[in-house]
Amino acid sequence: MGDTLTHHSGRHPFNRALGLAATASLAFGATFLAVPAVAESGAPVPDPSVSAPAATSAPVSTSAPATAAPAPGGSTPAISDAGLTEAVLRDLGMTLEQFNAAGDQGKRAADAVASLRALPGYVGISLKDGRILVEGSGPELESRVAELNAAGPGDFVMVAATTTAGSAPSAPPAQPVAPSPSAPPAPERVAASTDQLFKDYVREVGAEGLQAVAYANGSFVIRTGGTNQPEAGGTPANTVASGTSAASPSPSEFVARYTNVRLEQGAPLAPEEDFFGGQGYVLNTGVICSAGYGAYSPDGESLVLTAGHCTEDGTVSTANVERPASPANNLLGTLGFSQFGGPGNSWITGDEANPGNVGTDIAVIEGIRPGIDVQPAASRWDAPTDPGSTAVKIIGTASPSPGQAVCRSGRTAGWSCGTVDEVGIYVVGGFTPDPADLRAFRGFLSTSVQSSGGDSGGPWISGNFAVGTHSAGDQVVPGQPINNFAVATTLEDAMTRLPGVQLQLFLNKPSLTSPADGAGVALDQPITGQVAAAPASAVAAGSKVRITMPGQAPMDVPVDGSGQWQFTAPSSAGRLQFTAETVNGFSHSGASSFDVTVLPAELPAPVISTPGEAAALTGLEHIAGTGTPGARVVLSGDATGQAVVGPDGTWTVPVTGPAKFGAFTVTAVQTAGGVADSPAATRTFTVVPPSPSVANIQNGQHFAHDAVPRRITGSALDGATVTVTVDGAAAVQTAANGTWSSPVPAGLTAGTHTLTVSQAVDGVASAPVNLTFVVDPAPVIVPASITPAGASGQLPATGADGLLTAAGVGAGVLLLGGAALVFARRRSRR
Repeated sequence: MGDTLTHHSGRHPFNRALGLAATASLAFGATFLAVPAVAESGAPVPDPSVSAPAATSAPVSTSAPATAAPAPGGSTPAISDAGLTEAVLRDLGMTLEQFNAAGDQGKRAADAVASLRALPGYVGISLKDGRILVEGSGPELESRVAELNAAGPGDFVMVAATTTAGSAPSAPPAQPVAPSPSAPPAPERVAASTDQLFKDYVREVGAEGLQAVAYANGSFVIRTGGTNQPEAGGTPANTVASGTSAASPSPSEFVARYTNVRLEQGAPLAPEEDFFGGQGYVLNTGVICSAGYGAYSPDGESLVLTAGHCTEDGTVSTANVERPASPANNLLGTLGFSQFGGPGNSWITGDEANPGNVGTDIAVIEGIRPGIDVQPAASRWDAPTDPGSTAVKIIGTASPSPGQAVCRSGRTAGWSCGTVDEVGIYVVGGFTPDPADLRAFRGFLSTSVQSSGGDSGGPWISGNFAVGTHSAGDQVVPGQPINNFAVATTLEDAMTRLPGVQLQLFLNKPSLTSPADGAGVALDQPITGQVAAAPASAVAAGSKVRITMPGQAPMDVPVDGSGQWQFTAPSSAGRLQFTAETVNGFSHSGASSFDVTVLPAELPAPVISTPGEAAALTGLEHIAGTGTPGARVVLSGDATGQAVVGPDGTWTVPVTGPAKFGAFTVTAVQTAGGVADSPAATRTFTVVPPSPSVANIQNGQHFAHDAVPRRITGSALDGATVTVTVDGAAAVQTAANGTWSSPVPAGLTAGTHTLTVSQAVDGVASAPVNLTFVVDPAPVIVPASITPAGASGQLPATGADGLLTAAGVGAGVLLLGGAALVFARRRSRR
């Protein structure tokens, strides 16, 4: 007999005094952040003060929150965008692209099941080595597989079904079943579905000891174990206890009738009692579970989906956020519909007319407190204080298949990945002491995914698709080997019990591709856009873009498989302002606003306002003008470029590239898709180089006769031809490295001189720089010949020598003055 399994029940610390069993788990919690419904948001924050007794903790993955929790008073390191890549590489040996591809492949397999199941010869479907294996035989099945390959990437492969009991697959620890004393009869049946096999088993053998009826590795498995242990509670109404008569076959005798069914003995299952998906919440009984997925009621109200068994057969009333942002208001919502087992939480029935009573394990938390924004994503627990930074977005549902890559999120064991080992019907104990209180639900099992108490209700995903909610797992028993396995309820099946309820989906806001925002579009031409998939692998199937224009009812346009959408521009010209929002049922992205112009049927010629006609410019930075808002102005000729005419009717085209000089002719036309080009507008003008500069001579500057510069220097365009003219004598230089230098003509006399400098590029000359400078005369020196006769040598120093010098200078001045006066008089007489 295998290890006994019980609830992994999570109990809130403040309820320990009630005598309820305390959880052997790490307590993590948090709150939802008030953000747009499809934006990234917050999720559980780990509580470092709560730890798990080692003896009762289930093994957790290396990415469990316990290792990610920051030390008290410390900080959590930032999580890089490569976090998910690292997680799936570590847990699955896959790249992120491979994990997303596996999710897409699992979705294709799930979508194909409905058409395959109805065909004769179909046995099952599984994923292995990058292929979708369709197990069975027959021409109709072969034809359908061919059709599926023609419509997709061609990864469906037809394989023969296993007809003998092979080696046991990876599954819960199993013990060999002793053979029956008498040799069993030769196999006479072939099982075709878990549903029928489950009903036949319950009808003929009974439900006692039954753990699962599943499909894996090409054959069916009936797993039995010890007595399932119920938790507690009142007896559900409308239940029929299962039982068998003395003539009932034993499990081994039943299995011996089938060529493709094997018998295993395993430990009994028990539900794990345990918000972003995977975040913890606390029920009013003290039980702690994990949120599964955001959803919407038929009226569009926000919901949270979780495990039905967490509600203790609907006896709990409220759920609180485990670690709320505001302890004064920790309410998450109230409990609505729940089902654990058959309808009304009913047991497996042994009624021969209707054996089985296979149900589900799902519950709804409704009346979500205002201010909580449930997110369409599963927390990976990389950063418990910021779970939205790496949460995996949900874009749809898919049914699980054996071999499919999956990951699970929960508030105790965090994030763990593995593969689906089998799918089937699973049996767990209910909430009454009656041994016959056994509940059955459709689900799947993994021996590689880790889980623990408090993880119940958390999401199981494959790529970006939701595949299940966490339901059960094995118990860690002190002194016993740890043989992990985890079981989830199939979400697609559970949703059939919730008519009108929609899964919340991640959607990006739409963007505009043609025309560009602010540009124009012709009458009755398409306006197109894109809905991006990233960070998900695809856009949720069935998504639409809701277009809202002033004064009109909103219209929804479809989004194709590549995320593209379009609608036709209105038939009246003018400015068109509209919003676009991606929607999928009640899921929505938030609106984007766009402003385009619907153009008239004919476009007039644009107007070029700058530069003016025949203008002479020393530089050309842009060409500008006016036109029809939304049209595109295209320049050609000696300057090229284009620009969209703005809502104010103006346009500007920058002129870039190396400077060009000379005569310019520029032509401008207005264009728009679906409209004939406008007549052309033409403008001619000239661009000349700027005047050079002179660095070492300023206009009007005086130079002493012996201090005239030997060279004149300045700056000019690199490579320009610089012409320097002094008093009519020209010299030509070539500017190098932006400078020029020219010699000053020799023998400049005293007086005023003229300087002219200009530069030419490609034969186009600049305006000249004109200035003057003055060379001052040399000072007058009195000749020695005017020294008085007879004077020889030095005069005696009588003290009057300074006075004599002054007198001599004064006499000289008088003499010059007299000469000047005579000269003036002579000129006046002419």
